[in-house]
Amino acid sequence: MGGRTAYPWVLYSKITVEDRFYINLFSVFQSQDCSNIVIKKILLHIIRRIHLMNFEMTGKLSIPKETEKFKPFNLTKFPKTGWVNKRLMFNVACGDNRHMLTVSSGAFEDESKSYVYTFSKSGVDDNGNKIKGESLKIPFKERLTSPKLAEVAEFKKFIFDLEKPGRRYKLEKAAEKIREGKNLTDEELKELYIEDEAALDEALEKSNKKRHEFISEWDFIDFIKKVIDSGKYSDKKFFIRGNGEYQYSDKNERVYESYVPNRIYLAADDAEESSTATINILFNSESLDDMSVEEKGKYYVNGYMMEYDNNRKGNIPVPVTITIPVPSDDADKKAKKRAESIKHKFIVDDDTFKEYGAVVNMLNGAQKTEITEDMLTDEQRDDLECGLITMDDIRAELGGNVYGERIREYQFLKPARGFTKGRQDTVYTEDDMVIKPLEEELPDGTEDLFEDDDDEL
Repeated sequence: MGGRTAYPWVLYSKITVEDRFYINLFSVFQSQDCSNIVIKKILLHIIRRIHLMNFEMTGKLSIPKETEKFKPFNLTKFPKTGWVNKRLMFNVACGDNRHMLTVSSGAFEDESKSYVYTFSKSGVDDNGNKIKGESLKIPFKERLTSPKLAEVAEFKKFIFDLEKPGRRYKLEKAAEKIREGKNLTDEELKELYIEDEAALDEALEKSNKKRHEFISEWDFIDFIKKVIDSGKYSDKKFFIRGNGEYQYSDKNERVYESYVPNRIYLAADDAEESSTATINILFNSESLDDMSVEEKGKYYVNGYMMEYDNNRKGNIPVPVTITIPVPSDDADKKAKKRAESIKHKFIVDDDTFKEYGAVVNMLNGAQKTEITEDMLTDEQRDDLECGLITMDDIRAELGGNVYGERIREYQFLKPARGFTKGRQDTVYTEDDMVIKPLEEELPDGTEDLFEDDDDEL
C-alpha cells in the first residue's frame, strides 16, 4: 500500500477529535519500522475503533406496538448493583423500507453515583494557538444544568431539531440584515412565516428552542419517545444520521447489529424518503458470487466490516453482503456496463484481502417492481398483442407497480468518498476474519490497550 490513500477510512471518514488521537498515534508508529505484519495488525487493532458504518435515513417515525415478548421501551433494574438500563426501539419508514433504530443508556438509580463522560470543544487561544479538546466529567444529576454543557464538543452531543429545514438560518440572516439597517421585503417576511420585522427576534428565539441538545442518551431516549407519542409529527418526515453498532455473542456465536441515531432533524414535507449507509467491506477471491444471476438477478459480494465491539474493547470482523443488481437482457448498454464495472471492483486474483468503501441502499421490505410483459397472464398477453389493451391499462389497473418478495440487503449505490480511485490493499488474512475468544484477540505478550473502560476519551 502506498500514497495518501493507503488508509482512506482514516483520511475521509467523519473524523472526530477522539478519532484524531488514534490517527496521531498511528502516525508515530508509522515513522518506526513497521514492516513486521504482527506490528501492523496491532496498529489496526488500536486505530480502527473509528466507526466505519454510518447511515442516513429520511422517513417517518413510529414506535412498534408492544407485545408480551416485545417491549419497544424498557427500563431494566439490577437491584444488587443499583444499575438501571434504559432502551428505546423505534421504526423509521423510508418509502418501501422500514428500519428499527435503537438507543440505549444506563445509570445508577442513585444519580449521585453516575457521571457523563464526554469531550470538550477544540479552539484557539488569545495567541492564535490551537487548543485541543479534552475529557470532561459531568455529574449525571447535572447533565441538563451544568455550566460545562457549553464546553461540550458538537460531535459528542445528541440532537433532535424540530425546526423547519433552513428556517433558522434564514432568520439569522434576516436579523443580520436588519442590524445593517436594511429592511425585509414582503416576500422575505412570508418566507420566514412572520408578519413584520418586529416579530423577528421572538421568531428566532422560538426557533432556537426547537433545537434540543443532550449529552446523554438517557435524555435523548425520553425526548424521542415524547415526540413520537405526542402524535403531532406522525405525518412528518425526519432526516436521521447515526452509526451501526455491533456486539458478538459468544453464547450464540453471532454478531448483533443495531442502528443507533445521534442526529434527528425535521425534514421538508416533499423530501424524498431514502435510507443509505456507508460501509467499508473487506473481501477476497472467494467473496464474489456470480452464480446466482439467473435465479436472483444480482451478484453477491460476501465480505466483512471491521467494527468496534464495546464489550470486547476492540474490533471484530462483522459479516456483510453487498448486492449488485444485474439489468435485464433488454436493458440499455450503459446499465449493463455499470453492473459489470461494479462487479469488476470485487474480483480478486490472489489470496489477499482488499478493502473498498461503498455507499449502499439499505433495503428492508417488499420492493416496488415495474410491471413487465413476463409478469402478465396468457389472456393479458393475447389482449395486448391484439391491441385490446395497453401496458398503461394494465399498470393503471394494478396501481402502477407490483411488489416483489420481502428482502433485507445492502444494495450497491456508488463508491464512498476516498475510494473513487479504487479499492485498497490490506494486511488482513483469513485468520483475522475469525472472532476469537477475548484472551486470544491480541498476540501473546501484547498488552490490551483497551482493557480499561475508555468511555472517558
